[in-house]
Parts: sequence; structure tokens; C-alpha cells
Amino acid sequence: MFLHAVLESTALVLLVLFVVWGVRTSPHRPFSWGMYSGSSKGFLWTRAETDGARWRPVRHRELGLEPEGHLLNVPELHRLLGTTAPPVRFDGLITGSAGDWRIRYEAGEPGGPAGRLYAAPLTPGTGHARLIAALQELQ
Repeated sequence: MFLHAVLESTALVLLVLFVVWGVRTSPHRPFSWGMYSGSSKGFLWTRAETDGARWRPVRHRELGLEPEGHLLNVPELHRLLGTTAPPVRFDGLITGSAGDWRIRYEAGEPGGPAGRLYAAPLTPGTGHARLIAALQELQ
């Protein structure tokens, strides 16, 4: 019983220290230090096949992507696209600990050159607003 109380107290102190450290490290990015600690996430979308006017999220099966981990950054996306060469054009954002990126993939023509990935870093601190705007457009 005593050991359990000591471990519980130690875990609570470590949690509080982590939260204080995170808030002091990046006060202008309130969630990035906890949610994206050492990680990056991709949000990808494409035009709907039916009318081409509405945007919709891209499903990983459409792209043939099989990431080896829980993160997606620009070098990893480039590697995955090099092995699968999906026929779907898409846009997106990659956000996380390595910075925020706006990406676009132009699919190659069948029998022609492979598709091409374009990636541009976003101004620091603007990724969150760009993600919100993109998600609102997808609604």
C-alpha cells in the first residue's frame, strides 16, 4: 500500500513538471507540446470524383500508403509516394514538432513520369489557423 502511494505521488509530480515545462517552452502553441511531442501528423484532401467542386479527405487506401509508424512528415511522405505512385492528386497540411508544411501532390499520367510532391514550410505559428480553415472547407 505504501509503495503504491509513493508511485502514484511520483507519477503526479512528473505529470505536473511535464505540463509546466510544456507551457513555459511554447506558450503560444498551447497543445503542440503535448499532442505532437516528437511527432507530426498529416491531413490530406482531394476533390470529389462526382462533381470535382467539393473537397473531401483522402483515405490512405486510395493512396496505397502504409506508414511504418504513427507520424507523417515530409521525408516520410516523399518515401511512401515514391514506392506507391498513387493516381490521386491531393493537397494537405503536415503539422507537428518538425514545423508546419503545406503540401500538394500532382499525380503522374499512366505510362508517363511519376507524380511530384511539392512541400512548402508555413510561417511559424500559422499552421493551426490554416488547419482550421482547411477543415471548415471540408465540411
